[in-house]
Amino acid sequence: MTPIILASQSPRRKQLLEWAEVPFKIMIKETDETYPPGLNSENVAIHIAREKSMAVRSLVEKDRIILSADTIVVLNDRIIGKPKSRLHAMEILRDLSGVKHSVITGVILRKEDKEI
Repeated sequence: MTPIILASQSPRRKQLLEWAEVPFKIMIKETDETYPPGLNSENVAIHIAREKSMAVRSLVEKDRIILSADTIVVLNDRIIGKPKSRLHAMEILRDLSGVKHSVITGVILRKEDKEI
């Protein structure tokens, strides 16, 4: 079986594919994680995952399957970005602790111009 391309540095995603015994190769390309204004939270994660798959698409053979994903955290209708420092990470965790929030993961499977 030809290994799929995992367009992610996430140790958890790597671990999940290993557990599922899916052959894969990690390939990443720095990607802009901004998104269009007005996009709802659920679609932000999908948009960023799509951008990751498109960035890697130009680096692989045409018929390879690419798996990409992005996870966001939403608190009070506001997307919490990645922490900029250890102190910032602690502030984010304090804000999230004991408060209802959403964790949303967008996943894209791509082969050439087709995606799910």
